[in-house]
Amino acid sequence: MLSRQDYLVVQGNDLAKSFGGLKAFEQRVLDYCFSFVQEDDTANKTYEVSAIEVIKHFGLNTSGDSYERIAKAFKTLNENTALYLPTTLASGEKGIIMTQLFGRIVFGESGTVQFKFSEDAAPLVFDLKRNFYSFHLRELSRVNGKYGLILLKLWESYRQGDAIVTTINGSTEDWQGWFLGKGRRVSASRFYTSVLKRATEELEEKLNAECTLTSLKSGRKIVAYRLEILDGNKLVN
Repeated sequence: MLSRQDYLVVQGNDLAKSFGGLKAFEQRVLDYCFSFVQEDDTANKTYEVSAIEVIKHFGLNTSGDSYERIAKAFKTLNENTALYLPTTLASGEKGIIMTQLFGRIVFGESGTVQFKFSEDAAPLVFDLKRNFYSFHLRELSRVNGKYGLILLKLWESYRQGDAIVTTINGSTEDWQGWFLGKGRRVSASRFYTSVLKRATEELEEKLNAECTLTSLKSGRKIVAYRLEILDGNKLVN
């Protein structure tokens, strides 16, 4: 019923690799929204922030252009965060819920922004917050590139506890879906040079990581990648 480009979200951490179509600033605004979630929040919780707080958080100028940029980012988050969630019907039949991340986003004329996660997405957001986003706004603020941000989220979603080395395996379709989102694909050489190389170099430069990428082939064609990320901050001196 759905093409392979449509990502099925089965657990909270899958949200970390579901929105590759968002631009870097939109990814940052989304992470900012996630940072408001507390462990004891309920699915009907509405969060509120002022546009000026968002502007200050991102170090933007207090100009009309900054307000417009934030408004456009929220508009994109409202429109481009579709979710496809597996479910089981009352009859026992397997099915898919087609929903979205946000239940609503409200802009006030004084510059307030209210947002609420959808009822279906809220449990996944809470799980993501507990298992991934508990401290990462600090880390995320150091990574500027869209692909670096996505790789950081992949790293944390695959990391086992405090493991020093994390391994991420996936087909070429998986990797392009994670980084490029739905509907956009590029050649293997361009994907490596323009996406994977840029992402791994940024993590190595800014987060003291060491990345080892292995291309897995069937004949001469690359069919999958294996990425090992060593966290240099956890090495014992």
